[in-house]
Amino acid sequence: MKLYYRGLSYEYNPSPVGDKKTQQAFTSGNNLTYRGVSYHVEPNSKLDEVPEAPIAYKLSFRGIDYFVNKTA
Repeated sequence: MKLYYRGLSYEYNPSPVGDKKTQQAFTSGNNLTYRGVSYHVEPNSKLDEVPEAPIAYKLSFRGIDYFVNKTA
């Protein structure tokens, strides 16, 4: 496939990513595709929650300093 970017032409030949046999082996979960790459996502897997640290900003307006705390 011939592509053009800023006046220059490029030849693009996409290569297959992954093996079809491994993609068919997944029986549960979801198979997603992003930019030609397949991903397998388990719907029941639990994500680790990372606690967010509070963020404090030191602001100054016309020589007066004040602080703003942001928790989210």
